[in-house]
Amino acid sequence: MGRGAGGEPAGATPDAWDVASLLADPDRCYRAVVSRDRRFDGRIVLAVSSTGIYCRPSCPTAVRPKRSNAHFYPTAAAAQGAGFRACKRCRPDAAPGSPEWFVGDELVDRAMRAIAAGEVDRAGVEGLAAQLGVSARHLDRVLKKRVGAGPLALARARRSHAARQLLEHTTLPVSEVAFAAGFGSIRQFNDTMQAVYNRTPTRIREAVSPDRFGPPRGRRSVDPAPRDPIRRNGRLVGPSAPAPVNVQVAIRPPFDAAEVLGFLASRALPGVEWGDGGQFSRMLSLPGGPAAVTLRPTYDHDGMTVEVLATDLGDLTAAVAVAERLTDATCDPAVVVDLLGVDPALAEAVRAHPGRRMPACADGFEALVRAVLGQQVALGQGVALAASLVEVAGRPAPEWAPPGLTRLPLEPADVVDADLTELGMPAKRRDALHAAAAAVASGRVSLAAHANRAEIRRALLDVPGIGPWTADYVALRGLADPDAFPAGDVALQRGARALGLDASPEALLRRAERWRPWRAIAAAHLWANAAVPSAPGLSLTDDATQSHVTTRST
Repeated sequence: MGRGAGGEPAGATPDAWDVASLLADPDRCYRAVVSRDRRFDGRIVLAVSSTGIYCRPSCPTAVRPKRSNAHFYPTAAAAQGAGFRACKRCRPDAAPGSPEWFVGDELVDRAMRAIAAGEVDRAGVEGLAAQLGVSARHLDRVLKKRVGAGPLALARARRSHAARQLLEHTTLPVSEVAFAAGFGSIRQFNDTMQAVYNRTPTRIREAVSPDRFGPPRGRRSVDPAPRDPIRRNGRLVGPSAPAPVNVQVAIRPPFDAAEVLGFLASRALPGVEWGDGGQFSRMLSLPGGPAAVTLRPTYDHDGMTVEVLATDLGDLTAAVAVAERLTDATCDPAVVVDLLGVDPALAEAVRAHPGRRMPACADGFEALVRAVLGQQVALGQGVALAASLVEVAGRPAPEWAPPGLTRLPLEPADVVDADLTELGMPAKRRDALHAAAAAVASGRVSLAAHANRAEIRRALLDVPGIGPWTADYVALRGLADPDAFPAGDVALQRGARALGLDASPEALLRRAERWRPWRAIAAAHLWANAAVPSAPGLSLTDDATQSHVTTRST
């Protein structure tokens, strides 16, 4: 068996990468630091007691710390809470986050998803705890035990990272950066940035080369002297339109941007989304109003440039979080390859495409709509049905929306109220769509970040017309569950046969036990092999790979 850069076995088990297991073996963590193993970035944090600085394990600093001075934490928030400041060179807070499934605790996983989605900023710790069905004290205790920091500290780390991104990558005024990142006051913003980075916000911005990110992108436009809006390159600009803000999103390498953007473009919801394989844009409905994101590859480093147009800059981090969902940014290819590459059936595909991902939908309800519309039809037919639904139930996008975007995302209540009789699909499926939208609109089915995924599945299966395939598809692309596996999917079964596997749902589920907890990535490989058996590296954008059926049509 081969070994990785840090001396790790090529076929490491999931437990070998579990954060708790890593922290229980500090000598192993130190070996990763000595070898600058990038696979540990975001999973553990190195803190050096002699300098008071915390870093990524792969920090390029020339001198490695003495073993006696090296301490390890599960998160940047935990290191900050212990009094350490972020390294100015390796930017450990910008490392792609540790994949949620390494935590292995349902309550902690739900809490971490909700905190990443900004729930502490919106509802406070008490509100988050109530959503999770526990007391604030219990939530704080559990998070500190498992990830080394409580909800407030985790939220603070999230805000400080977002603020640093905006300070370094945009020309937004410092005061606007504070509120866009979620801080409640300028004083809180200044104190936090000083504590985390040992620099004021102004000093952080001054340290960036003026030409590093190209010409200034302009201030957010709120002009007290109204004038007629103008169009530039097809986009409305001026006082009626928000100024674009560009943010760099770090993504664990290898990252095949062309494949991900192609995947999204081939499934673009007409009017709401648009893509050409080189970039991808979509509208969003956020608490502060309509917003739009455009994703473009960043070829000089691992990641993606996300251009955000937001009615309210306070929604900026929420918009970036959607972009991270769309690109499956927290996928950890190295660890996935360690596991899936051991299976002879997947080994060739995994070697050819080690960074393959499972892009998610922007939200759970959109995935549910796609799943119902896609029952028993090919991808192209499902997209055509979605286009008709958007025309019937979608609200108009603002005039400043990027070219090709004319509608806001579908809302459950709007789908419930819409006349669906003109949609070209069987009455039973139309009824299933109405029932599903009504269940989400009423709250009987909650697709929120903090919701329990097993409970979501049970609630979906109680909706007339929703069967196991639909529920599994929602888990896969709506909830971004890395272990979701729609064994009843026709294209997935076709891909399994192309790889010489028994393609019956029962046999696939048995085989997929060895792919846990990354069955979603295994599903991506099977989809990619569905159309041409002799081409294990087939792009995920082929329409022929996406013909679905449901196992229950009532």
